[in-house]
Amino acid sequence: MKEHHGLAKQFIRIIALAALESVLLLTVSQVVLAKGLRFWFSRTEVQQHATQKQVQELQSYVTEHHLASTDVKELTDWSHKRRYTLLELYRGQTMIYSSFAPKDGMISFLPQNGTSDQNPGVLVDKTDFYDWLPCYTLTFADGEVSAMLYYNGFNTYYGTGCEILLCLCILWWFPSLFLLHCRRIVRYVVQLSEEIQAMEGGDLDHPITIRGSDEITTLASCLDSMRVTLRQQQEEEAQASAKVKNLITEMSHDLRTPLTTLLLYTEILRCRKYETPEQADNYLNKIDAKARQIKQLSDNLFEYALVTRDTVAVLDPPAHFSAVFEEPLTEMVETLQQRGFACALELGDEDVLLSVSGQYVRRILDNITSNLLKYADPDRDVVVRFVQEGSRAGLCFENCVLPVPASSESTKVGLPSIETMMEKMQGVCRIEQPEGVFRMTLLFKTAKKQQKSKFRTAA
Repeated sequence: MKEHHGLAKQFIRIIALAALESVLLLTVSQVVLAKGLRFWFSRTEVQQHATQKQVQELQSYVTEHHLASTDVKELTDWSHKRRYTLLELYRGQTMIYSSFAPKDGMISFLPQNGTSDQNPGVLVDKTDFYDWLPCYTLTFADGEVSAMLYYNGFNTYYGTGCEILLCLCILWWFPSLFLLHCRRIVRYVVQLSEEIQAMEGGDLDHPITIRGSDEITTLASCLDSMRVTLRQQQEEEAQASAKVKNLITEMSHDLRTPLTTLLLYTEILRCRKYETPEQADNYLNKIDAKARQIKQLSDNLFEYALVTRDTVAVLDPPAHFSAVFEEPLTEMVETLQQRGFACALELGDEDVLLSVSGQYVRRILDNITSNLLKYADPDRDVVVRFVQEGSRAGLCFENCVLPVPASSESTKVGLPSIETMMEKMQGVCRIEQPEGVFRMTLLFKTAKKQQKSKFRTAA
């Protein structure tokens, strides 16, 4: 059985995959950024240019705010804004400020009133520690001082770059990768939408695409089943419509013949074109016969319309074969025998349970009797025998056909009525016409329980 993958599981997997790919992309981008910045700032002229720019910005800041070398707070604020800048100020060999001083306010090594004999400051030999750093001169409000400034451009730009990459990862890369992985699901939904629109336009031949094993796949399978059902209904409606049209054509022909004869005889009587009263009575009898024939045609048409109405046949509770057919078959045999027909019954020993509609069974046998009286050869036996095929059982009617058809016109309705009633009972009507023989087999649904038949083979 195919494993079912719900949409929730798919989306969780897509989210995890997109997150993993975003983290990998962020890591690779950070490594590339680090290598690029290291290569850029390893160049001496670049580092010197960046440091000189920082010195110019510090001098502009000092001049704009009229700072003295003892304004520790302002100098500390400026250094904090440049997180990776080392700043130390000297008067001669004495350090008067350092951005890496203790944490309590970046205290200067000098009192606020400057140097004194009791607190001369810190004497430092700059040559021993910072011989690799250039020394710059800055002008404060209390005079010029020497400045040692180191600007770590790599750390500054790397930190900013990592923040930008993280924002890109959260706001752009992850959503883009998520939507990219959802593209297959979205394309499938769009494809289903197009196929549904085609169904709305009447195209029921193109199958619905069924792919995957999630809720959308289940929906697509249901839509395809609905498409097949609708197509079958359309085909059945087309067949029924064609059958009705054909019936109307045949019935109009069948009605036209007796009507023409009827009008002819009424014209003879109306114009008194007869010679004796007996001849007039003969014409009246023919008019009566044709009128009855037209009535029979209309009754047959009504019967067919009643049977073919879009209703569901209600089947009787399962009953034994003998109980279903004993009475209607007896009536059928009596009617045929009164008209000079001989019947041979071969009903066997099985008495199966059948699911039928008793009303339909009687109407079917009446139609068969009517057809036998019109078309069967009375000099040959009418054979009625029991048949069973798999889970179905019923009757087979077989007779020899008259060499010359009867003079009565065919209604073309009896056989379609029988077929329709059998379909409504979920049965089968099979008609075969070998040379000079007409054979009709009726098969009904059977139940499991069986017993010996009450019928006997008769002739």
